[in-house]
Amino acid sequence: MHHTNKASRIRRSQASGQQGSGPLRALTLFALCALPGLDAHSHGTMEVPESRIYNCFLNNPENPADPACAAAKALGGTQPFYDWNEINLANAAGNHRALVPDGQLCSGGRSKYAGMDLARSDWQATPITPKADGTFDFTFWATAPHATDEWVFYITRSGYTGADPLKWGDLFEFCRLGNIPVGADKRYTLTCPLPELTGKHVIYTTWQRSDSTEAFYTCTDVVLGDGTPSVWADQGPLQAQSDLASGSQISLRLFNSSGNDMETVTLQLTQDSTAAEWALAFANRVNSQSQYARIGVLDPSSDTITPRSSATENRVYTPADLNLSHEVDIQPADTGGDDGGDTGGGDGYDYAYPAGIGSYVPGETVVLGSDGSRYRCRPAPEGQWCNINSAFHYAPGTGTNWSDAWTRL
Repeated sequence: MHHTNKASRIRRSQASGQQGSGPLRALTLFALCALPGLDAHSHGTMEVPESRIYNCFLNNPENPADPACAAAKALGGTQPFYDWNEINLANAAGNHRALVPDGQLCSGGRSKYAGMDLARSDWQATPITPKADGTFDFTFWATAPHATDEWVFYITRSGYTGADPLKWGDLFEFCRLGNIPVGADKRYTLTCPLPELTGKHVIYTTWQRSDSTEAFYTCTDVVLGDGTPSVWADQGPLQAQSDLASGSQISLRLFNSSGNDMETVTLQLTQDSTAAEWALAFANRVNSQSQYARIGVLDPSSDTITPRSSATENRVYTPADLNLSHEVDIQPADTGGDDGGDTGGGDGYDYAYPAGIGSYVPGETVVLGSDGSRYRCRPAPEGQWCNINSAFHYAPGTGTNWSDAWTRL
């Protein structure tokens, strides 16, 4: 496209000057935004605090000294940095969660910007503090302003370390705004209350136009409070989506970075329990017996984790410095079938994984994963992986290579 060629010419011009010069970067930025026709293809990003991609653009995109930006360049080249204001989807229409896959949030699901999704803990972060009323004024530079349906701000939960690509489940919403007027300088001032968190976090912003189905996505790395990180890594929610009968068994398995078992903690129910009841009982069992894991809700002010009687609020945490992963296995009580996990299809699945491993039929067998979702074993030849008894690698929805074996239904 014509703006890519123009950006390339600017890039060569900048490379021939003094790299890293503040005035030169400012002149280059002005020239880039003043190019005729550029606004038709590019629209904006967070300026205060600087978004991930904008920070890479400002810090010598041709030869980044920042390790994270250098890794992004190695993956996708320099052009994405020059197109910092077009991380978008043309036909989003508000369906962000459906269209932007887990692990691709910072790129908006676009392969061109895959470097922004790299799982790293060293993305350069901007310290921010709230005003006296607890709010912060975010500034979004819109090189092409648009009528707005809504802005939505999300932030990573306490314990997110960046060791894995950003997922929707790592975030919670903390601010939602409507059609904020744009200033004469093409800046939107977006005033939001900051959540009571400390340490390094990723703020994820969606900007949905009202005059089009197009939407824009921004990852911004920030440091809140005194910057002290949690000692706990957030491993995701404890999925307690259904009640369980007496005799059901729930197990937490922990794995090290090589996939070796570190620890297993198990609870067998002695009475019928609602989802909230067994979630609390299981959290208490893990918290009293595990050397490494805790389940509950993390208080950022004290860095303590307290379990709750809730089917949805509890999350799994492990020490941030150990780089562990986990799986929660749920074995429903034997209801008299051939296999305790075999429902005969009455509940829409054949087994509650890992029950029945070795009997899965490629292309046919459906299992219930520990996340509450159903998965079908892939057809042959990929289906052979379904029967491999390695939860670390092939547990549906959670294993490192689960998609090689399973299709989520």
